[in-house]
Amino acid sequence: MNKKRLFNIVKWISIVVVSIMLIMSGLILVFKENIKAYAVEEGNKYLNKRLHIGYMDVGIWNTFPSMSISFDDVLVFSRFDTLQTLDTAIYAEKMILKFNPFDFFKGEYNVKQIDVKKAKINLTILEDGRVNYDFLKPKEDESASSFHFDLERINLINADFSYKNELTDQFYAGFFNDLALNGSFTEKQFILDAETTFDIQSIQNKALTLIENQSAKCKVKIQMDQINNVFEIVSADLAVNNLPFAIRGKVSGDSLDFYIGAKNLSLLDVAKNFSLNELELVQKIKGTGLVNFELTIDGKTSKPAFEATFGVVDGSLSDKGFSVSDINLEGKYSNGVKGRKEELSISKLQFLTLNEVFDGRLSVSDFHEPRLVGHANGKIDLLVLHRLFGPFDMDELLGEIEINGKFDVRFLGEERSLQNLAINTFQSQLNLQNIQVKFKNDNRIIQVQNGNINIKNQYAKIEDLSLQLNNSQLEINGELNRIADYFNKKNNLDVNVAIKSEAIYVADLSSTEKQEEQEKVRDWLLPNDIAGSVTVDLGKVDYSNHTYSDISGRLTFGEHRLIFNNLNGVVSGAKVSGGLVIFEEKPMVLDVETTLTSNNIDLKPIMKEWNNFEQNVITEKNISGRAKVFLYFKGPFDLFEEGLDMNKIEVLARIGIQDGELKNVESFKGITKSLKESAAKLVLNKRRINSFEERLLNLKFDDFQNEFTVKEGVLTIPNMTIKSNALDLTLEGTHSFDNAINYGFNFRYRELKGNKQSEFGGVIDDETGFRIFLRMTGSIDNPNFAWDREAKRALKQEEREQAREDFKSVLKQGFNINKEDTTISDYTSPQKTEDEIIMDFGNESPKQEEPEKEKTGLGRKIDKWKEEKKEQEQPVFEWE
Repeated sequence: MNKKRLFNIVKWISIVVVSIMLIMSGLILVFKENIKAYAVEEGNKYLNKRLHIGYMDVGIWNTFPSMSISFDDVLVFSRFDTLQTLDTAIYAEKMILKFNPFDFFKGEYNVKQIDVKKAKINLTILEDGRVNYDFLKPKEDESASSFHFDLERINLINADFSYKNELTDQFYAGFFNDLALNGSFTEKQFILDAETTFDIQSIQNKALTLIENQSAKCKVKIQMDQINNVFEIVSADLAVNNLPFAIRGKVSGDSLDFYIGAKNLSLLDVAKNFSLNELELVQKIKGTGLVNFELTIDGKTSKPAFEATFGVVDGSLSDKGFSVSDINLEGKYSNGVKGRKEELSISKLQFLTLNEVFDGRLSVSDFHEPRLVGHANGKIDLLVLHRLFGPFDMDELLGEIEINGKFDVRFLGEERSLQNLAINTFQSQLNLQNIQVKFKNDNRIIQVQNGNINIKNQYAKIEDLSLQLNNSQLEINGELNRIADYFNKKNNLDVNVAIKSEAIYVADLSSTEKQEEQEKVRDWLLPNDIAGSVTVDLGKVDYSNHTYSDISGRLTFGEHRLIFNNLNGVVSGAKVSGGLVIFEEKPMVLDVETTLTSNNIDLKPIMKEWNNFEQNVITEKNISGRAKVFLYFKGPFDLFEEGLDMNKIEVLARIGIQDGELKNVESFKGITKSLKESAAKLVLNKRRINSFEERLLNLKFDDFQNEFTVKEGVLTIPNMTIKSNALDLTLEGTHSFDNAINYGFNFRYRELKGNKQSEFGGVIDDETGFRIFLRMTGSIDNPNFAWDREAKRALKQEEREQAREDFKSVLKQGFNINKEDTTISDYTSPQKTEDEIIMDFGNESPKQEEPEKEKTGLGRKIDKWKEEKKEQEQPVFEWE
């Protein structure tokens, strides 16, 4: 046959085929609505559910050589007998029924294949046994129909599948990429071939998840016998993540019997093919050993029994820094249909690590509220624990714990937390050695050199727990009680602990974690459910460049309250004692109240250590001496706003200073500057003012005592007298926290002249002479000086009142006038100093006084000017 003849044959065949398809397309176009109506009518005879269809079409071009009826957006809602819901039972983006196009000419439609694409299938059994997948109903009559199913193939493409049995509390979910079912579905007996690749999303029995997020492949032949109602697996190949499993099984009537098993699987292969983090790590750390697994499913189809056994033989794990060998594990699981209860038990868990054998057992039952019973005996390498089951939000976990104990606990409710933990029995002895922990996003390293913790139910005893946090070191001994009640919020935690430390650096106690910026929320900081006390004995505490030493005291807990009783310590070389109360009145607002006393504070080092209390008027370079202090402080610290309300601070300070000295205080120069620029320069020559300034800048005072108060943001200094080498100064005033000042002080004029000594010896002040009154206002950085006439008048009035009282006392004491008046005290005359005259008759003749020279006319004129100026300044300088 030549090429031309072959070409003609192909050409005519193509013309015939295309012609037939065009004819059929025309006929389909003409009879489309009739075919669609007939298909819906016939379909309703088979379906037990209402079918919702978005669009329906008949065609041949897309499914050639088959003719097809396609449905778009097919939806069936879940219906349980008479109970209609809005939940989806079946949804398919497209469903296609295929049949022979020549059946169209015969008037018969025999569906051979069904394709379902992008579907969701949700099959459900309710607790009362009703189902939502009874889609087909019995045929009401046996009359012949021109539309029937003679299925040979069903294709399921990209379908989500779920099966939920509320009666047995089981749940299966998966995703089928391509499921092909082949067989003579209309025959009473046939072989069903199924082949698919799918993802197992979850196989769950009650609270136990057996398999989750695994890929699988399956090729199976099933003998379908509808006459005897028997379905039996003839052959099956199942691979879950490429691990082979043997399958056999049969469904007969309302009973089933299945077996799935795998023996001597390599632990490394299991690790490579399962996506669990723990198993992924096994392949990284050179895991070896054999894994066995067997699962049987039998019993009634409505309530099957699950029984599984599993184990590891001669396993080992090794990596840099640790090794675990001789791992042997035996366990089983039952869903409780055959037995009394659902239970997962590990009857044997043994391994060798740190040259010691660890032995343990565990059983888990009542998975809705899991009960855990078991025991453990041996050493645990925390590095292994961290690598296998971590990271527990930790970058590093090292060390070892030796454990010997047993437990019987239950989690109440669905949340698996310590707050829902009920303890039936919990006894354990823990020995901690060389533990090192570093949390994520935290530069600190926590170390536990050693320690023992003995736990018996709700009671724990801590012995010699040596803890180091960066450079801070703690040793803890004590007792905790009502531990479970505390976590269950049924009772307070009882604490009786002693903490001893050689050095604590407060900066080590705060985390360096960089938290993302988020909206701040007020929350309670201090506990309201801890009772008891903590005894502290601290060698040194370092906080923000401040060092405290030899601190001892007792901390007791109250409701949002911390109370330090009998607090003692050394600050800047001085012993300090007192008490401290911290009360959280509302979330994150701490009311701090403290009382402190010290009898020997060195002013220079404490000024330096506290950065001169954030002022530069008097610094550690200007001051020296020793102080006796009583301090009461009360104030609120708002940690939410990160501030201290200065206007709500209350302070009472009683201060006594001995051997005090102030040198080169810059503010004192303002006093002499005022003298030089005022009228005082007319009565004090420049030499005397300079001499006074020299003494003022080297001020010494033997004893000084006063009481200071702070309230509403203002420091108040009551009237006090400072006796010094320069002058006896009387001072009072106020100083606000924004450095606004209002000081008043006065001193005697004669002390400016500096004549404390004469040719006859020391000059004793008889408290006569006139006083100078000054007022310093403005700010501490820019003070203003002025004469204080109001203070002078107030002092005069006070002296007149005192003279009046003295006069009454004289009348009462000397003349018995008003002798019954108890408000009048006895008069005490001021102590007088008797003068002692010593005459020396030496050989030297006394010097003759030179007669005063008569002043010239210019001199007399100057004296007159001085007198006139003195009269003008008389309101300030006044003889007493």
